[in-house]
Order: sequence, then C-alpha cells, then structure tokens
Amino acid sequence: MQALFEKMKSNRRLAMAVLVAGTLLFILASASRQAADGSWLVELMSSLCMLLGIAGQFLGLAALLKNPRR
Repeated sequence: MQALFEKMKSNRRLAMAVLVAGTLLFILASASRQAADGSWLVELMSSLCMLLGIAGQFLGLAALLKNPRR
C-alpha cells in the first residue's frame, strides 16, 4: 500500500485514475446495495466495495495533496 502511495505521489495521472476508480466503485456499490432487495450477502459485498471505494478516493486525494502542481 505504501509503495502504491509513493508511486501515486510521483505520477499524477495514476493518482487521478485511482481517485476516479474509487468514486465509480463507490457509486456502483451504492447502487447495487440499494437494489439488493434484502439479500444480506449482496448488501455485505456492496458495503465492502463502498469501503474500498472510499479508501481509493482518500489515497488519490492524499497523493495529489502531497505533491501539488506548481
């Protein structure tokens, strides 16, 4: 995880891609959780994907803030 963060700090495109991917994952997981229709397994997997999406968003933003464009 640390190696990915260091690579994202030096590569802005990768950081932006991780940020966008995390956002899309969060949106899709939220939609699937809404459509789960009471299935606890789908709700559980969707919640885990939402957490993964939030982590991706946080990592992308943190990497972009650590090495701002001049």
